[in-house]
Order: sequence, then C-alpha cells, then structure tokens
Amino acid sequence: MKKRIISILLSLAMAATLVTGCSGGKNVDTDGSSSDSKEPSAAYGESVWKDVVDYGPADGKTDKDYAFGGVFGAINSYSDPMQGAADEAAEELGIPSTQFDAPKDWVQNDQNTILDGLIAKGLKGIYMMTSDPVAGNEQISKMVGSGVPVVCVGGSPDTPSEATLTLATDVYQASYDGTINLIEAMGGKGGVVGLCGAVTDTNTQSRMKAIEDACAEYPDVNLVQIIGDIDESEASVTAVENILAAKGDQINGFISTCYYPSVALASILSEDKYSEIHAIGCDTDEAVLDGIKSGALDGTMSQNPWGQAYLATVTLKMLTDGWTYKDSEEFLIDSGSFYITSENVDKVEETQKEATMEIAKTWADKFEAPAK
Repeated sequence: MKKRIISILLSLAMAATLVTGCSGGKNVDTDGSSSDSKEPSAAYGESVWKDVVDYGPADGKTDKDYAFGGVFGAINSYSDPMQGAADEAAEELGIPSTQFDAPKDWVQNDQNTILDGLIAKGLKGIYMMTSDPVAGNEQISKMVGSGVPVVCVGGSPDTPSEATLTLATDVYQASYDGTINLIEAMGGKGGVVGLCGAVTDTNTQSRMKAIEDACAEYPDVNLVQIIGDIDESEASVTAVENILAAKGDQINGFISTCYYPSVALASILSEDKYSEIHAIGCDTDEAVLDGIKSGALDGTMSQNPWGQAYLATVTLKMLTDGWTYKDSEEFLIDSGSFYITSENVDKVEETQKEATMEIAKTWADKFEAPAK
C-alpha cells in the first residue's frame, strides 16, 4: 500500500513537470499575462528599432500595459491607413495589435464618449486627432492626468497641450510645393486659381499664404483668385463651375489644398474642353488618384497618415518603456508631404513608408532613454 502511494505521488510530480515544460518555461501570472521578455521577431530584427527600442514589454510590465489605440476626429478617408500602420509598428516592437475608432462627425462630445469607453476597457495609450482643437485639448488633459499618454496626429490640438507631441503635415510647405508643381506644369506662366477650406481655420490661412508666396516668385504668373469655404461636395463643384464660366479664359491652372475641391476638379476637368488646364489636388482618395490616371489632374500632394500612426505607436511604446520627450524638441513635427503623379500613383503607401523610415532613423534622438 505504501509503495502504491509513493508511485502515485511520483506520477503526479512528473505530470506537473510536463505541464510546466509545455508552458515554455515562462512565469505566468494569475491573470494569464507573462512577466518574462519575449524572443525578438524577424520583423524587429529587420526594423530600424533593433537595439534602439526594446522588443516586447519592459521589465515589470506585461502586454496589458501596451494596449494602444487610435481615435480620429471623424470618419474620414484620410485615416484609412492608420490602423494598419499602427499594427505594423506593434508587430515590429512585440506588443499587442491596436484598436481604432472615430465618431461619425466632427463632434468632440462624441469623440470623448469613444475615448472614455476605450480607456474604461483597458487602453493604456492613445494616438488621436481631436474633433475640436480646444474642447479636444481639455479631453487630452483629462486622459494624461489619469496616466494615459497621448500623441496627436493629423492636426494639432490647442496649445499648450498635455499631449507629448503632434505628428502632422506642414500645411504651408505642402501648399507651397503644390503650387510650385502646378506652375512648373503650366510652363512657368499663366493664371492660377486656389481652392481652399474654411477661411477662419488658421491652417487654411497658412495654405492661402503659401499659394500667394509661390505665385509671387514667378513674374509671368497671375493669381486670378483664391476661393475659400468650399470644402464640401456641392460647394466645391459649384465654385469650380462658376469660376470657369466667369474667368475661364484667364485660367491655366488650379491648386486645391483640400479634399472636396480636388474631387470636383478630377471630375470637371475630365471634359475635353478643359484639356489645356492643369490642376494639382490634395490627398490620395481613390477619386483623386483616378483623376491623375485619367489625365484630368497633373498630380496631388499626399500627406502621410501612414507615418503619423506608425510613429505615434512607436512613441507610445517608448513612453510606456520609460523614455521621455526632450523639452528642447518641437511639439509639432512635420510628418512629410509628397508629390504624386502618374509616375508613382500606384506607389502611394510605398512612398509614405519610405519617407517615414527616414524620419524613424533619428526618432529616438528626440527622447531621453530610460535608465538601465
């Protein structure tokens, strides 16, 4: 009988050893999360972050501390590449895949409801574009005050802000470059019309100034008119049709600095009677890219939503690991803009990725590393 009891105890001990072996030898917490470091993946080994940003959770942290997500200001095609980019960064750095959401319209209370809900469900870091710069900044203060780091993308909140930084387009530079590209397509001479969004928006004012400055550099270029407050579908179509009817004989090119006028140009200028008029659009919606392929548009100025979400996710990982953003660094960082033509119209995301990786090479220089 005594031998049988000993035999049973030995069998149980062996079974326990086998179970431990099957768990890979990791120390598993009672909540199912591992406190051991992960083996770096091939993606990490091939990334710019190898030996710069640690792979997986830092000492004393688990995957739950790296639950990150993005919330855009409203449902908008601009944000379409963001979750994929964020997940690519997460995969490279060995942290969980991300979440993404947005309110239907640009209503800050609706965005706040989404943000509060995600944090209640366990999100530990947020990248976002506010629905409203002022009211959104109040929400940012609340989140950062509760220990949730925030990185802004797409556009800056009201400043000063408790967000760590903002990744966005230098709107002046993008509009200036777009206008120069238009004038060059026109042969350096002729009449230009600018199409812009809400004139009360400081970004719109910067874009209008860029158009004026670029045109002023060419003695044979005449700025016929800048039309604002038309970043809506019907308003933009009406504005383009009206200016062509009234001053068509003076117009050699259009520069659009916002979405809907770009789509309107792609449609209206496809008519044969406008084949001599040049146009540069804004952003990379399918309708705009189709306009380039058809020849209605010479090109478009692409922003970099892919890079914004990718670098924002890396930044949230670094902040959670203990990195701190240097006081000497700028709050607003230009994420780049690119001229898309018929030559690279099928390589938009590839172009964005290449530019992002150039920024990434020196990204860690903007931060103080955690003490080892």
